[in-house]
Amino acid sequence: VSIIDVYKHQDKVIEAVIQMRKDRFPIELHMVGGSYQPALDKIQYDIDANSTFIKYHGFQPYDSLHKFYKSADLFIFASSCENMPNILIEAMASGLPIASSDKGPMKEFLLDGGSYFDPCDSSSIEDCLITMINNPVSRKEKALKAIGYASQYNWNKCAKETFTFLEQIG
Repeated sequence: VSIIDVYKHQDKVIEAVIQMRKDRFPIELHMVGGSYQPALDKIQYDIDANSTFIKYHGFQPYDSLHKFYKSADLFIFASSCENMPNILIEAMASGLPIASSDKGPMKEFLLDGGSYFDPCDSSSIEDCLITMINNPVSRKEKALKAIGYASQYNWNKCAKETFTFLEQIG
């Protein structure tokens, strides 16, 4: 779940998934979100050529995203440039095990609630996914930690702290 864009590195995720399929891992990749056209153009051939296991669902309304989270076994977040990774926090709250970019600030939010890879290196992504797939106990433990970390973020708390701060300086 994320816009298709250059800094999201879906091209490297696709390369990793294609290699995993060649190595006989029965993995599917489902991508959900709008797109920056040049980034989509870059991956469209691989999507079309591997349509039996790579699916691009395009933009989906926010209120339907829970269906994608619920039907997934694992969440991949390969962004190398975020400020406040709301999509990562949504995935954390969903209870899915998470394979995440090792670039900041993802580690600041996910902490030890996920597994990390270099988003610019498809081999690193592949190694991370294989390790996660082969370690169901670790996946579950990390997913439970991620749920706990995600619970720290909520809009009511944010609003209250913001207004408290504004009252103190005003």
